[in-house]
Amino acid sequence: MKTKRLSFTATVLTSTLFLSSTVNVVSAKEIAIYRWVDKNNVVHFSQNLPKGDEYREFSTISSYKALSKAERKLIAEQSNAEQKITDQEKQQDNVIAQNKATYKKNCKAARLNIKMLNSLNDVHINEENSDGTIGSRPLTAPEKANKLALSKKHEELYCNE
Repeated sequence: MKTKRLSFTATVLTSTLFLSSTVNVVSAKEIAIYRWVDKNNVVHFSQNLPKGDEYREFSTISSYKALSKAERKLIAEQSNAEQKITDQEKQQDNVIAQNKATYKKNCKAARLNIKMLNSLNDVHINEENSDGTIGSRPLTAPEKANKLALSKKHEELYCNE
């Protein structure tokens, strides 16, 4: 018998809580807020209808929803994932910009080398001697041809945008 009494009480209590929470939500959506400026240029907000005709009426919209710990964690994880994607995109854009600058620089160098190798008869190269000192010597015809071919390959690689 006690069990029946408890279940009846629990049912009534649950129903009462449900109805009261429903009533609160409905009434919260229907609250009107009035805004007006008085003769001293002070702005007022109130739920009571002001005297006079110079006021604006706003209504509240209750869209608040309490989030569970799991939902907050999921939202934070999504936000972090979106931030990581944005950071990766920025990093990729920076790399692309750096690559374009490098390609432009290498294209210019290749074209200058081609111009130099085609216009000068004697091209000298600096290299380390056997005693560790730096010396200059003229390129041989086959070396000059190899350098010219390499510069043309660099031009093809770096100057095609």
